[in-house]
Amino acid sequence: MTTILHLIDTTGPGGAETVFTNLLKELEHTEFRNIVVLRGEGWVADRVRSLGITPQIIDSKGSFNLGYVRALRELISSEKVDLIHAHLLGSNVYGALLALICRKPMIATFHGAVDVAAGERFLKTKFFLIGRGASAIVCVSERLQQELAERSPLPSRKLKLIYNGVDPEAFIGGPANGLKEELGLPQEVTLVVSLGNIRPAKGYEYLVEAAITMAVADPKVHFVVVGHQKEKLFQKLKDQIAQAPTQPNIHWLGFRQDVADILRQADIFLLPSVSEGFSISTVEAMMAGVPVIATRSGGPEEIIDDGVSGMLVPVKDAGAIVEAIQKLMDQPTRKDLTDEARRTAKERFSLQSMLTRYKDVYSQLVN
Repeated sequence: MTTILHLIDTTGPGGAETVFTNLLKELEHTEFRNIVVLRGEGWVADRVRSLGITPQIIDSKGSFNLGYVRALRELISSEKVDLIHAHLLGSNVYGALLALICRKPMIATFHGAVDVAAGERFLKTKFFLIGRGASAIVCVSERLQQELAERSPLPSRKLKLIYNGVDPEAFIGGPANGLKEELGLPQEVTLVVSLGNIRPAKGYEYLVEAAITMAVADPKVHFVVVGHQKEKLFQKLKDQIAQAPTQPNIHWLGFRQDVADILRQADIFLLPSVSEGFSISTVEAMMAGVPVIATRSGGPEEIIDDGVSGMLVPVKDAGAIVEAIQKLMDQPTRKDLTDEARRTAKERFSLQSMLTRYKDVYSQLVN
């Protein structure tokens, strides 16, 4: 039996973290044995335990933690690990270093432009280590693959494209309800839902700007934002709203576990990002049968065929968002888009498709 050590930088909810736990869920039904090391307790640890896997928590505080390296080295030896699979920049660096020390094959998965941010300390050194230690470097979109090839010394022969996958079963079922009641809204309002933690790349200031315009143009349109609220950035958004001549109809729900139910109650899904490696939430919306408006922020252009399976708008353009929402008020247009979107999402971005691609890479590297 092949034993895989799985590493990830973060402990809270997010797109990369969802992919990480979904991949583990699928791998548990295969011939692979999975060992998971996390840097702390939190949402990821809870999800991993729910799969029947007990994660090992090893502290890695500091810019370079030798104790963390020693602990992982001992674990690789004692558990007879055959392969290392890491996600996000920090874990990719540690994983590559361990691959060199322990002479093990290693996969480094990059999930977005934030992984290759120019302001990152010692970026060249980190890329050098990953380039040497990783046997395969997975990018979750073509755009990200191009960025890595252009902005880093990573060997292009090691770069591989594997799209993130979503489980279609999670979004199948009769219509969900209760959200409008929870928000105290009448049934006739239109809900425009956005999913994603509040951080700079998500472009929520343009959603706020669009909502301010829509409050005048069509007060029956309400925006719903689901995701962790980082206080400093969230305060900026609240200040932007406070200064608006007309108060927008926005409902900030914070982090929620019932994302699938919320999506199935959406009339429109909006991704206002300014930068996106690959948007899991966009694929989820497509599978839930919700018409999608997404910015041309990287990943969405590879997911959506503009005007066929969704609508693509320029980044940082609230006016274009408003225009797209108004077009989607037409019921036949929405149905045409959602039918094609659901078919495309199941065909190209299913969890099974992602699992098959990763299993192929695992088998190649171990054998």
